[in-house]
Amino acid sequence: MAEEQPHVRITLQTIYDKQLDNERLLVRTLERLDNLADVPDRLRELEQKQAEASWVPKVVLAALGSGLGAFGTAIFSLIRGL
Repeated sequence: MAEEQPHVRITLQTIYDKQLDNERLLVRTLERLDNLADVPDRLRELEQKQAEASWVPKVVLAALGSGLGAFGTAIFSLIRGL
């Protein structure tokens, strides 16, 4: 017995519909890629902003340390004066 193979009917409309789907997908993909084109520039800008702002925590910690030192000195001088 010969094996029966399923019959597939492909029409021009089917091909046309598939082509339209593929073109829509391509357009969406290109839109996403266009939005990613400036990512290196945005990352470089972010790194520069972070580098510019990196001194802020250092200054805050130095001020906090100085404040705590001054507070400790003031408490010590008050206790010593009594």
